[in-house]
Amino acid sequence: MKEEAIKFITEIIKPWEILNQQLAIPLAMTPESNDVTSTANTLAVNIKHLPEFCKGINPNALLAQSKSYQIICDLADTSKHGKLRNQARECILNVSSMFERSKDVKFRFLRNKIIIQHNTFGKIDFMQCALESAVFVASILDIRTDWTPKIFNSSGEFTKEIKLHASRANQITWTGLTLEIVELNEEGEYLNVDINGDVLFTLTSDF
Repeated sequence: MKEEAIKFITEIIKPWEILNQQLAIPLAMTPESNDVTSTANTLAVNIKHLPEFCKGINPNALLAQSKSYQIICDLADTSKHGKLRNQARECILNVSSMFERSKDVKFRFLRNKIIIQHNTFGKIDFMQCALESAVFVASILDIRTDWTPKIFNSSGEFTKEIKLHASRANQITWTGLTLEIVELNEEGEYLNVDINGDVLFTLTSDF
């Protein structure tokens, strides 16, 4: 196996897949500061710099070829440097707990969603953006693997309860959470909706 492929698997595929699994656990996370946003920032840096490390390709030379890669590069630079000269490139990460609402107003946990809040492009799903960027980088470097990434969405039963746990295992402090309620439309897309009914909210906590 080529050195580029080993580095791609080690620094991009494995962290993405581990993050994918972690986000499938119904945990209440402080939106701005937690282990998954820290991992996501590191993954963004890895994706940005892999072409440069492997083939000496300046990331700026690739930006016009992939919007997702451009966004990941903006995230990598913001996470490393904070304020950027071009404020239109700045972005931050937040986490929301995504629940699907059924037609009869019951709910089930889908996943925790890492959201890139970009000054130019608005809200973007980090996992999808990182996936697209990773596939783009693999094509640029001619890296071939059997990786078939798929973002996990839990498929539990719908109930009248929204239940989450705030754990010390993935955050230093817990100050609150963000809920995102979605409904599946006829095209198979999740659209944001209101709760529009009564629901029992249960939060357990290590804090």
